[in-house]
Amino acid sequence: SDEPWSKRDAMYVSYIGKLFLNMLKCVIIPLIIPSLIASIGSMDLSLSGKVGLRAVVYYMATTVLAVILGIILVTSIRPGAGGIAEEDLQEQTTKRNITTADTLMDLLRNCFPPNIIQAGLQQYKTELVYPGEDKSMDMDTGATIDPADKSTWMFKSAWSNGTNILGLVIFSIVTGVAIAMCGEDGKPLLHFFESVSIVMMKVTTWIIHLAPIGVCFLVAGQLLEMKDIAGEFLKLGWYFFTVLLGLFIHGLIVLPTIYGLATRSLPFRFIAN
Repeated sequence: SDEPWSKRDAMYVSYIGKLFLNMLKCVIIPLIIPSLIASIGSMDLSLSGKVGLRAVVYYMATTVLAVILGIILVTSIRPGAGGIAEEDLQEQTTKRNITTADTLMDLLRNCFPPNIIQAGLQQYKTELVYPGEDKSMDMDTGATIDPADKSTWMFKSAWSNGTNILGLVIFSIVTGVAIAMCGEDGKPLLHFFESVSIVMMKVTTWIIHLAPIGVCFLVAGQLLEMKDIAGEFLKLGWYFFTVLLGLFIHGLIVLPTIYGLATRSLPFRFIAN
């Protein structure tokens, strides 16, 4: 039959894949948090402090450079466009009213969640309140609210659904450092997190064994929902090209340059080994 597949038909096909995806999401927090706490808690801080500081600096520097490189490549190549006209692409894009300062402050706020249980479910974000087309005045402060200047808009706090991974990681790092500093008194808690980590790794291994079946049904369901399969594969091809180009530049240009500047030696021998 030439009749197209309906959304419900696609849902039936991808149902098993969605179950597999849910199982993976379910073990993320129980796997990452105990593993991170156990790893840091078992470290000898007196010996690894300087090495750890250098590792953090290196990680942050390479991460920032990778993010900048990714933004440049995505902005220039636009792999998601896939031949869509600029006007149509702009119509499909939904803009969120937010300022750069709010984004950075929200990032720092999420590093220190007020409730560790809530951090597993929600993330904090600042939302701007659209003032309308005309200028107005804040009744509390008397300041002018200009629709053209988002920094003058009223704002409110909001919580969005999604795991606050950053806050959980910061909490885990602090807990691990505290366990390491407590010495023998922290060993029982360390052994508990090590046991949880081992058990969750076993559960994760079971789930990974289901990956071929789960991924197969996920891909099949996504294909059935596509109206223009050729266009979607074109976007996917541009995405793969962008990722590979980014990995090539970062791995063979950026990282060797950092190595050369840090060690004052050529990186070719290190790469060859």
